[in-house]
Amino acid sequence: MSESDDLTRLMLTRLADELAERLAGRVEERLSAACRRASPWLTTAEAIDYTRLAEGTFRKLAASGKIPSHGGRAKLFYQPELDQSLLAFNGLAEEDQQLREVS
Repeated sequence: MSESDDLTRLMLTRLADELAERLAGRVEERLSAACRRASPWLTTAEAIDYTRLAEGTFRKLAASGKIPSHGGRAKLFYQPELDQSLLAFNGLAEEDQQLREVS
């Protein structure tokens, strides 16, 4: 093999190692987030992310009780209740209930 081939192989190995390290970090972040979401209970930040509502809108709806929350100062949100609240905002909760009654 030539010196050029050795240099190319060395550069490719380093590149592959660096890429693997970067990907491992991203995979770890995503798996950690997925594990945290294994619980149906969400923090305020997680609930805002889950509902995709603007933060101010979410906080106003939660403060008014239109989005149910649990706990004291640090609120927790139960994912099935969030789902029902979002469906109710769209008028879909009643339709869904009627479909369940008919089925």
